[in-house]
Amino acid sequence: MQVLHHVNIQAVAPVAQAYAVGTAATPATRTPATSQPRTTPSAYGRDSYVASGYVSNTYDQNVVYGQGKNIGIRIIDKALGLKSGYIEAAFIDKTPQNAMDIESIDFNLHVQAGEVGVSDVDATLTVETILRRRELRTGKKSPVSELRVAFDPDNQVRVEGKFKALGFKIPFSVSGQINVDTAGQLHYDLGKAKVSGIGVNGVMNTFGLTLEKVLKLNNPLDGYYAHGNTLVVDLGRTVSSMDNALGLHASVRGVRTNVGQLQLLVGDRPADAQRALTERNTKEPAYIKAEGGHAYIDGFFVKDGQLAIYDRTPDSPLNISYQGPERAIVLHKGHVGVTEQRFTQLLQEELGNSDALTDLNVKLGASNGKVSGKLFGAIPLSLNMTLGATNDGRLMFTPSRTKAFGFIPVPGGLVRGQLQKVINGGEAYGKGIALGNMNGIDLGHVTQVSHQPGYLVISSGQNTPNSQN
Repeated sequence: MQVLHHVNIQAVAPVAQAYAVGTAATPATRTPATSQPRTTPSAYGRDSYVASGYVSNTYDQNVVYGQGKNIGIRIIDKALGLKSGYIEAAFIDKTPQNAMDIESIDFNLHVQAGEVGVSDVDATLTVETILRRRELRTGKKSPVSELRVAFDPDNQVRVEGKFKALGFKIPFSVSGQINVDTAGQLHYDLGKAKVSGIGVNGVMNTFGLTLEKVLKLNNPLDGYYAHGNTLVVDLGRTVSSMDNALGLHASVRGVRTNVGQLQLLVGDRPADAQRALTERNTKEPAYIKAEGGHAYIDGFFVKDGQLAIYDRTPDSPLNISYQGPERAIVLHKGHVGVTEQRFTQLLQEELGNSDALTDLNVKLGASNGKVSGKLFGAIPLSLNMTLGATNDGRLMFTPSRTKAFGFIPVPGGLVRGQLQKVINGGEAYGKGIALGNMNGIDLGHVTQVSHQPGYLVISSGQNTPNSQN
């Protein structure tokens, strides 16, 4: 995995000419957005970190460094879907007093290098969301409605909608070109304008009307404003200023459009932007690689980890803001806290359709797990389950104090034998059962397993025998 804060930059060729580019200076760091802390039911979900890397952080910030290819994420009330052919970024926790919730977008984002695309459908939804939020903030109804944004080749952007004037909703359409300036701001320069299908550029010139006067967007602190016949958008400030949105730091280096798509080239430096183009063109399956920090994803708390997430659905981007079966997780090192609910789900999935143990219920305590269910689908069964690590680094569990109907002792060998047969990849190991990958989750070389109320904590990464066996 490429460590972002130790990237060795080589001499690069100029940015591809397909992009309209600007020599953008790195903008000032945005003010991080804030959110309410998510409730974490155990002390394991709380911590603080001394961060390192290219992002300037205070002592208590929690930062995860990531690299990904062909990934997707939805932000701004999930109206804006972003797809990236390649990205390098730092995820900076909004609530460092507990774990960063990846799926809830509980982070601010500093994009060091990347290429990001957005569809015109999502652009339309996002503009509507921005206008609606502006109405709520100012208490003034927007004169623009029924808006539609369309992207055409050669950096052309069309906007259609209705403008309320004198009590009437008047159809309008404008076309123009989008570019990026030397400060990394997007510029939309007005081309042709029509009202009710009639060209009005001449009338606007005659009466001195401009986008600035018509739209009345004149506060750069919002992140978007009109100046003459140019609409200026500071992408990072626009996103960061929204309630409950992530704080975004991204230096736009280039912009281009195709039919239905707009793409942005981002980099702290021109060399970073060029690296994103080079990496994007390398043919690989979709993946996310991450290291450091403390994050919550898909029922797991990963701390000081190094992990990779691979795509099981190669025909679509790997979405990081949704749970689902499309992800395969590989832990190379670190500590993983598995929630009681997620561990129960994993165990049920490992048992599959077998009736050896059904109606499974697991309670994770301070020293072991309490498991109850029905043996062969009919006999009430309860047992203690202690989890540990094998000498060769696999997760294992050892059943004990097994009882049927709450009081009849059951031979441990019988239980082990039945479970070994039905658990996917299960193998007899001492008095317990060693597990393979759990439903596509590779825990790496497990070195230690400990119990906490409501959690199972797994340490992985060192290729040494474990003393617990």
